[in-house]
Amino acid sequence: MSGLSQWARELDPLTVTALSLAFNFALTGACVMAGGRLARRSTLPTLSPPVTRLEVALAVMTTVLNAGVAVAGWWLWRHGILRLEGFTGLGVLVDLVGFTLVMDAAMYAGHAAAHHRTVYALVHRLHHRFDDPRPLTLFALHPLEVLGFGGMWLAVLSLWTISGWALAGYVVLNAAFGTLGHLGVEPLPARLRGGRLFRWVATPSFHAGHHADGRVNLGFYTTIWDRLFGTIDPAYDKTRRAPAPAVVTARP
Repeated sequence: MSGLSQWARELDPLTVTALSLAFNFALTGACVMAGGRLARRSTLPTLSPPVTRLEVALAVMTTVLNAGVAVAGWWLWRHGILRLEGFTGLGVLVDLVGFTLVMDAAMYAGHAAAHHRTVYALVHRLHHRFDDPRPLTLFALHPLEVLGFGGMWLAVLSLWTISGWALAGYVVLNAAFGTLGHLGVEPLPARLRGGRLFRWVATPSFHAGHHADGRVNLGFYTTIWDRLFGTIDPAYDKTRRAPAPAVVTARP
């Protein structure tokens, strides 16, 4: 990690921007392609309508803004405001779990705020125009939401000296949860998602249920905060244990 850190520290801003754009477009493409393949493997078809130009334009804009947030993070790290450590082994796992839980709480609060009537009308309604979810929907966001999440991410990092490997793991974990939550189908077998672990870990149908009813299932990685604050869909645990994967569509 020390050699990689030294190399990154010596890069110029233009090179960092180019690398960040390349990485973020590759990540977006990987999420869309992997999610699409996983959805097609389901025994039930997805009911998503054709992709629109608006959805593609929003996804491109989101990817560019995500790259900008990463460049900002690099600048803050280079100037000592963000600090990364080279922990290995158990330290990486502890950092990854802890950071994910903190971000889950922060994102729950931000998501709940986004569903306040005024904020929803101005910002978050745009994402809910695409309530028949598919992997591309993950990136169909208002620019203020993208920057809000990015700012929250950088704010938490400024207070946390985290393992660089844990941060990389979180980026992958966040992309995986986002992609699975926007499949439009539930690919996990009932025996797995019906277990005790998945009472607390969000399944793909958990976030898809939010797209069906925006008042419930506001968490991203866990169900902890929804259970604590009473915003979980009352039917979720029944759906979670259902024997067949369900196609999730927007409710009338």
